[in-house]
Amino acid sequence: MKAKKHLGQHFLTSQDTAEMIVNSLGEILEEDVLEIGPGMGILTQFLLQRSKNFCAVEIDPDAIHYLKNHFIPFQIIQADFLKINLNDYFQKPIRLIGNFPYNISSQIVFKIIENRDLIKKWVGMFQLEMGIRLFAKPEDKKNYGILSVLVPFYYDVEEVMQLPPNAFNPPPKVNSIVLTATLKNHEFKANPQFIKQVVKTAFGQRRKTLSNSLASIIPKELLIRHQFATLRPENLTYLQFEELCVFIESHVSH
Repeated sequence: MKAKKHLGQHFLTSQDTAEMIVNSLGEILEEDVLEIGPGMGILTQFLLQRSKNFCAVEIDPDAIHYLKNHFIPFQIIQADFLKINLNDYFQKPIRLIGNFPYNISSQIVFKIIENRDLIKKWVGMFQLEMGIRLFAKPEDKKNYGILSVLVPFYYDVEEVMQLPPNAFNPPPKVNSIVLTATLKNHEFKANPQFIKQVVKTAFGQRRKTLSNSLASIIPKELLIRHQFATLRPENLTYLQFEELCVFIESHVSH
């Protein structure tokens, strides 16, 4: 099966690496497991061995044909993961895994966050620079961004491994990273949707101080009273962003 560039397909070649990636999902025998974009099934083979309740979502008809001809029958949802309603397929919490297409990996993470009540643990392959953003801290100004702030409200992220381009066929032009993320229980002090709005607005003009970049949300003369007003978004931890949102919520109606 030939990889399709427009679908961002790069097939992992090492069986040992694939098994290590599946291992990082934990004990899954009794768990509902969903794989995003199984392709030729290098992860799928191990997932089928270890989970009684495994299914996959795949957009590529050629990949689906290949999987049906090379594996024991299992449920394949022929769809774009970004467009399906997970609640139509799962009634209890699931674990999710995938070699995420790099061109839509950030959108996949946003969808995971939206479905956090359903996705209690996930393992994903990312382009290295993208993956680092998911656990970057404020001192890493190059990589710290929107997802660096939003993800830790919901998941504890850990690095599993990094992989060079020659670990794939065809090789991508970038290095890759595998991450595992486990759901955490954060007690929100501010509205989560409002936090997301504030973070996105702030990083939309990341070179400006917060009193300037957030002027569309709170008047500058109000925000300037806050200790973070003269800082840039890259200076704040996720908890400091939440603290800022508590202040804004108490001063404006939105």
